[in-house]
Amino acid sequence: MTQTTSDPSLTNRQSIRLALGIVLIFWTIRIYFNLSSLIPVVEANRLVFFLIEIALTIGMVWCWIRLVDWLLARFMSRFSDPDAGTIRLSVQSIGLGMACLLAILFNGIFWEVYESIVWRWENLFNVQVLWFQDDKDDPDERNGLMLLALLAAYYLTANHRASRQLQYLQIKAEQSQKEAAKAQLAALRNQVNPHFLFNSLSILSSLVEVDTGLSVQFINRLSKAYRYVLEQRDAEQVLLRTELDFIDSYTFLLSIRFDEHLQVRVNVSDSDRDRYQIAPLTLQLLIENAIKHNQLLDDEPFIVRIDCQDEYLIVANPLQPRPQSDESMGVGLSNIISRYRLLSNRPVWVGEVGGDFVVKIPLLP
Repeated sequence: MTQTTSDPSLTNRQSIRLALGIVLIFWTIRIYFNLSSLIPVVEANRLVFFLIEIALTIGMVWCWIRLVDWLLARFMSRFSDPDAGTIRLSVQSIGLGMACLLAILFNGIFWEVYESIVWRWENLFNVQVLWFQDDKDDPDERNGLMLLALLAAYYLTANHRASRQLQYLQIKAEQSQKEAAKAQLAALRNQVNPHFLFNSLSILSSLVEVDTGLSVQFINRLSKAYRYVLEQRDAEQVLLRTELDFIDSYTFLLSIRFDEHLQVRVNVSDSDRDRYQIAPLTLQLLIENAIKHNQLLDDEPFIVRIDCQDEYLIVANPLQPRPQSDESMGVGLSNIISRYRLLSNRPVWVGEVGGDFVVKIPLLP
């Protein structure tokens, strides 16, 4: 699961796992390079001390990791860019130098304590507890190996922190994009809905005097359309069938306004209607966009076709551009593209095919 917290620090479990991994590598390399100086005498006190030594090494590396993580947190909060989560190269170099000095100090203190424990243990039990003669004759190799282990732990801790910080910034950017898309959609609804409602009420006022029965149907369809808009205003996606039911009511309202000059033909199977989802009001915006940018001729109807093919919903209409097309509804198409960029890995396709303006909407599972 992606971590969404802004704190990129290591957890206790992660610190322990990292310490165990570092110690395992440290002991593997140490044994490999010191096989020739191995003292093959097995005694109970030596085995007990060996386990104590392992525990001390793990504890020391764990303390080092926690210390480094704490220092990195303070270092990042002071010198990093809070928006980009980056540090200048010069500052990183200073931090690495400080880590090296601190690792040398930490390593020296640990081995001083370790050798003191060895001396006391050997005097108490009158037994040699060291497994490698080189640890006594030439401890520099052992100390250098531990220093490299500490620096490796520093690097892995810093790398983990940087990775977690990058994940957090990516999630934050995605959330900002979603919030911006929602804000655009809300603004677009506020722009479109009053305009459409005004036109609908104007049609209704003239229709009441001519056909009472049709007026009742008009009111019912209008109420369904606006109920859908209100209910789905905060939804990211809805069932395709639900959106097409809304388009049925919406198309009825448009047919009263434009008579036989406008037709919307839907060719989507029942199985596809129940299988896929779509961002709410996508089709309404596309139909409104088609009407805004094209002329409705008297001699033939303006037909908007809605088909389903290869997990895309295809909306097509003939290109009959107005002499002076209103470009305000271009915001609606841009909004659809932005919304689907957040909802799907497949982009919205927009183009001209055989004299038609075509928009391909990726269907959502």
